Amino acid sequence: MAKSTTSNNAITGGISSALNSLKQNYVSSNIVSLYSKTSPLELKDAKEFYGKSYYPGQTVASFYQTKYEAEQDDNGNGSDIVIDEKFKIVLQTQQSQQEIEDANVFNINQYFEGLKSILFGHQIIHSKLLSSTQSLSLKFLSNTKQGIVMVSDQQTEGKGRAGNQWVSPMGCLLYSFKCKQTDGTKLPFLQYVAGLAMVETIHSFPIASDLNVRLKWPNDIYDGDSNLKIGGILCQSNYFDNQFDITIGIGINVTNSSNPTISINEMIFKKQNKTTPTPTPTSTSTSTSPSTPTPTSTPTPTPVYISRESLLSRFFNVFEEIYLTFTKDGFSKLEKRYTDAWLHSDSVVQIKEKNNQYVKIIGIAENAFLKSIECDSNGNQTSNIIHELHPDGTSFDIENLILKEKK
Repeated sequence: MAKSTTSNNAITGGISSALNSLKQNYVSSNIVSLYSKTSPLELKDAKEFYGKSYYPGQTVASFYQTKYEAEQDDNGNGSDIVIDEKFKIVLQTQQSQQEIEDANVFNINQYFEGLKSILFGHQIIHSKLLSSTQSLSLKFLSNTKQGIVMVSDQQTEGKGRAGNQWVSPMGCLLYSFKCKQTDGTKLPFLQYVAGLAMVETIHSFPIASDLNVRLKWPNDIYDGDSNLKIGGILCQSNYFDNQFDITIGIGINVTNSSNPTISINEMIFKKQNKTTPTPTPTSTSTSTSPSTPTPTSTPTPTPVYISRESLLSRFFNVFEEIYLTFTKDGFSKLEKRYTDAWLHSDSVVQIKEKNNQYVKIIGIAENAFLKSIECDSNGNQTSNIIHELHPDGTSFDIENLILKEKK
């Protein structure tokens, strides 16, 4: 359910109820945990890598050896959502037994067992409930060492393009991670790189190798059979000391139930049982977190074939290879893999701002824009005029096959 400034009373009330429901499930705290794959970080290293201020007024996280120390350093914040003036990170060696036994809590050990990457994911910040992994990473982890990831079991203010906000249901994989680039012309391609990595990650599981998981330009992940969104990607950056500090946020339905959209595990379940999902109206909003069931909905349990933990660890294994290729050789080496994975090859659509001119989608331009050529309604080329559309300024109405300016 999208939350916007134009929400009516019914939508606002529904979101409030959903937020209250989330808050009742967790103990109030503004303290999160940081785990390392190998030996725990020393406090001085944590502060150097992730808590260093580089300019006056920069907001940084505070680090502690124990939860007791963090609790004693109280700033008077009574919020149960980590968003306010102080972001407290405790260096942990292992999760509590209570968290390990809770199926709704992200299992750090299971995640680390599958992690084979070198650059990404070795340090993970986890909390049961956050406002937004993206907002917090941007605010408190700016200009940090590459590779750290923040995961939350649920969010209350998941971020999307153009300020869209989403309440995220239990069972979504919700995370943001950091990477670096020195070439600013590469930044618009990173959402494509992350999307490609996620699709290839899902297909790397034998049980999901033939799922029709596809990319919707510029930053969504779809079930190509039902035309339902299962995930979204958001890339944002800061520039400091001759390099771009990038936060990539991803939200994808993994084990959550099907109302009103669909999850990876439900796609597998339907394939295993040879049933077809019933299409529902598709939201044209783009976000890092898929839409949530209303508070009154009753989710149907689905078997867990792929866990959030295994999906995230394998994502970093796959992403790292793609990212290194992209950093070294640019997107041209990846373009065919990307367009093989998207929904749009040779699709005929209309551009609203060009008097509903019909165009055929033909690929991605060198500047990361969507590339199309003029045609008639049947896809027959009518001129050599090429139209290029900016990924951040264009909305793709996939239901009506219309490209339009993003408001």
